[in-house]
Amino acid sequence: MRKTSHQERVGISAAVLVAVALAGCGGNARVSDTGYAGTWVRGNERIRSTLAIVRDGDRFRTRIGVRSSDGTYAIRAGWEGAGEEVQDGAKTYVLVYRTTVDPATAHLRVECTGTPAVPSRKPMRYVDELVVEPGGLTLSAYTLERDGQRYEGDARPRREFRKASDEVKDPPPAGRAP
Repeated sequence: MRKTSHQERVGISAAVLVAVALAGCGGNARVSDTGYAGTWVRGNERIRSTLAIVRDGDRFRTRIGVRSSDGTYAIRAGWEGAGEEVQDGAKTYVLVYRTTVDPATAHLRVECTGTPAVPSRKPMRYVDELVVEPGGLTLSAYTLERDGQRYEGDARPRREFRKASDEVKDPPPAGRAP
């Protein structure tokens, strides 16, 4: 019986590791061009935003979440549009989100109205237009209006989300769009 060399054992071990890694990929979320529907993410190691979108009949519903890695900042919202901003454990805003389809462009628009929960804050309002980019794996969020200031063309602030999954975690019950 021939003994295997160190190099052969390393090569076999590496091949086994690659096979195990590839087998584990079966649990990865499916990511494809489903239009708006799915889970979209952006951020870095300090803060992460998640935007979940589902179609509900002829409407779309969104759920927005933002969380800092140290837990000191969060935005939480439900499928019905109610949300809150929390900083250092204290609620700073009561938020209301409304998602509509722009009839002229068929793009989604998300309007957020924030009522201060602390006296040092001012009321806020913004409207973002969501655009699925060609290929369906990038979602651009263009700010159209923020606190009364309108933005047009290249002057629109833009944030980019990448598709994380075709599915959403904890989808809303069907047929209950607000």
